[in-house]
Amino acid sequence: MKKQILFFLIACGFYHAQVFSENFNGAGLPPGWTTNNPDTTYNWSVGTTSGFAAFPNGAAFFDDDDAGPSGVNSNARLVSPVINLSGVSNPRLSFKYANKIYTLNTTLKVEVFNGTSWIQVFTASGEAGTWTIDLNTLTYIITGYNVATSINLTPYANANFQMRFVYDDLGDYSFGVVVDDIAITAGVLGTSEVSLADTMQVYPNPVKDDLYIPSDLMKSDAEVTVLDMSGRKVKSFTGKYEKYDLSDLPKGNYLIQINNKKEIISKKIRKE
Repeated sequence: MKKQILFFLIACGFYHAQVFSENFNGAGLPPGWTTNNPDTTYNWSVGTTSGFAAFPNGAAFFDDDDAGPSGVNSNARLVSPVINLSGVSNPRLSFKYANKIYTLNTTLKVEVFNGTSWIQVFTASGEAGTWTIDLNTLTYIITGYNVATSINLTPYANANFQMRFVYDDLGDYSFGVVVDDIAITAGVLGTSEVSLADTMQVYPNPVKDDLYIPSDLMKSDAEVTVLDMSGRKVKSFTGKYEKYDLSDLPKGNYLIQINNKKEIISKKIRKE
């Protein structure tokens, strides 16, 4: 009977194995996590309170307000430990995030290490999350997060996989960004969990000259980037077209990235 129930759950798409999780509820940076910021000495922290806000359940945050108006922080990184994703079926990333802006639409990006190079898989600009203000302390309190779900990690899965959360204040200090409840799961997706990445197809594959990306969900200002397997950009397009000319590329394997202004979709192709 138990085997039948398990089979039913898998068939319905409700069976998920958790591969990795982090809730940042400890007193400091969790073991294996690191931070680096090539611009200033300010960096990501972990806790329940920063200079500009409070996070009741604990979170990782970059306090750009504390960095001050003279600090440019365009590439402040929170880097995960190494996570072995080799052999993991259908790995998916989810996390909560919030961003309190001042004047500019500061940006949070997520990049993953594919064994050779870092590839961007998510970006969000501008205000995010739900905030209230404590009138006694004049600081913000996070009361709700935006949630990024079902980011497909399959194209990047390897034994030395890592992810990093990158904050960019666009050269002018703001309040700050928050990340919490990071999880990587593996398993079969249910119908309601199928993301744009699962429905968007590219063809033919292998491709000789023209690549087609038929999708009514693709935005008119989407960015299509072609990367070689070292992560170097070799070609790019802006906009939705009937076809994308790849005839001038050398033979080999490439990664097609479709930035739909929210989700970044990646597809592997081979050029003949």
